[in-house]
Amino acid sequence: MACGPRVASALAAALLLMSVTGIAPLGAQEPAKKAAHADVPTLLKTASEALDRKDLPAAAQALKSVVEAQPDNAPAWFNLGYAYSGLHQDAEAVAAYEKTLALQPNLFEAHLNLGILLMQMKRVKEAVAHLDKAVTLKPEHPRAHLYDGRALAALGQPEAAEKQFQEAIRLDPTLAIAWFDLGQLCLSRKDNAGALAAFQKAAGLDPKLPQAMLGAALALEGLNRAPEAIPQFEQYLAAQPDDLETRFHLAKLYVQQGKNEQALASLEIVYRAKPDLPGLAAALGDVCALLKKFPESEKYYRQALAATPSEPDLHRALGQTLLDQEKFPQAEGEFLASLKLDPRSREAAKGLATSLYLQKKYGEAVPVLEALARAPDAPVGIFFILATCYDDLHNIKMAYEYYTRFLDLSRGQSSDQEWQARQRAKLLQRELRK
Repeated sequence: MACGPRVASALAAALLLMSVTGIAPLGAQEPAKKAAHADVPTLLKTASEALDRKDLPAAAQALKSVVEAQPDNAPAWFNLGYAYSGLHQDAEAVAAYEKTLALQPNLFEAHLNLGILLMQMKRVKEAVAHLDKAVTLKPEHPRAHLYDGRALAALGQPEAAEKQFQEAIRLDPTLAIAWFDLGQLCLSRKDNAGALAAFQKAAGLDPKLPQAMLGAALALEGLNRAPEAIPQFEQYLAAQPDDLETRFHLAKLYVQQGKNEQALASLEIVYRAKPDLPGLAAALGDVCALLKKFPESEKYYRQALAATPSEPDLHRALGQTLLDQEKFPQAEGEFLASLKLDPRSREAAKGLATSLYLQKKYGEAVPVLEALARAPDAPVGIFFILATCYDDLHNIKMAYEYYTRFLDLSRGQSSDQEWQARQRAKLLQRELRK
């Protein structure tokens, strides 16, 4: 199994939209007309004090009584929506905000909060309508542009989203989250240079934003600057040690850079926390094989195969690590299993030929080697091995033919084998002349 990196966009999905606080509750405002059977001022005071101490259930209970008594009290409906939203009673919150807007259609705060809530509920088209309205009502409000940009990006309108993020940044250049969102948008569009600049700006403005380091690492990787990306991944993981997916990704990047010990250490951390993570056991098998820790490699490959027994490359990889341990019959079985699943695998065929040859099963090895030798880019060594097989099988004619072909092709590439081939070819030639 190859241990290469996953496509960066797959990890970019982990850079989730980061929520920031919407508009706080409105100040208590009483309509002139009061209901006869409810002490509205006391209820509003109770709700206000409850909101101040973040006692949302008490606030919601008091505000429900207010709107029952005064159904045209727009601020009370707004604050009730705010309380419901904090209690994750989303349907009730939407209804309260919609009632607010029915009473006060141009209330910026209600459009903004309702837009944010609808985004969280994946009702993106409805969210855009309210957030567009919020931007129209208060074009100088940077966070309104930020949220509108997020909604437009989710709706698949990256150019329009970028304009909103840029406007949020123009209005407030210190708004780190706007730089972050711009970086995320650039990353999704494969504008790695733009993403890197935006993520670096976000990280500089808010050092407590580790996702910006992750974004910068992904952008650097996308720019083929892996040696610079690795420290960024490491810094991010120092702040977010439980992000197993990114740690797994970093391990693959370590392998690409030949840092196999670091890769193993990283994968072992992931394995201790989540041993059944798809692809993890295979990756551990690969790294252990690279480090020549073949018993450990065998263990992990067998675990991977237990989960995905129909994966031909896993059978091939296990066959190779068994071959490295000189477990030739077992290796032969794995290479055969690989070829049964993928008959065109040249690597599995090479492994099978090697395991048969090392067991001195020359007759069985020959047809496999012959098939490999017919490839236009067949390695020169194949012809030498074929010659020795035929030699051991006492097929003088074929042995001589392959020794000769090997010598014609090798031309100084394998001096030891060439010397052996010359000596055997001379002897065999004499035999053929008899």
